[in-house]
Amino acid sequence: MKNFAELKALRFGVLRSHIESKVSETDQPPHGAVAEVVELLRQQGKNLNNPRIPDMITAYFVDMGKVINEWARVLAPGAKVAMVVDNVRFAGELIPVDLILSEMAETVGFKVNQIIIARYKGNSSQQMGKYGRIPVRESIITWEKSR
Repeated sequence: MKNFAELKALRFGVLRSHIESKVSETDQPPHGAVAEVVELLRQQGKNLNNPRIPDMITAYFVDMGKVINEWARVLAPGAKVAMVVDNVRFAGELIPVDLILSEMAETVGFKVNQIIIARYKGNSSQQMGKYGRIPVRESIITWEKSR
């Protein structure tokens, strides 16, 4: 990047997985578990270390839904997809990203081949102090386009 403006343009032009993510009124969590956690976090409001966390989560899963749909559209039957994802925890609420994305992929014609646990990660010191130490998975998920 040549300057901050270019960095900012890149940040807002890629997958919305950061706290500055912008959400439109039409962006809704594309999975029931995501909707449930987002609602629980919205109810906590001021207790979150950043009130934009529910928007960031919504935007991430909306964008990943678009990515998965595009893969389903362009990949040939039998094509394989692999990616590394981290499960996350906000205000004590665990989001099993690997399982949610895999369910979303199954609805558009992917078969889940494997979810490999690469490692377990600790939580932030704020999370551990308030909600206890509950490690979250970093997983490698592999799918195959079945139709």
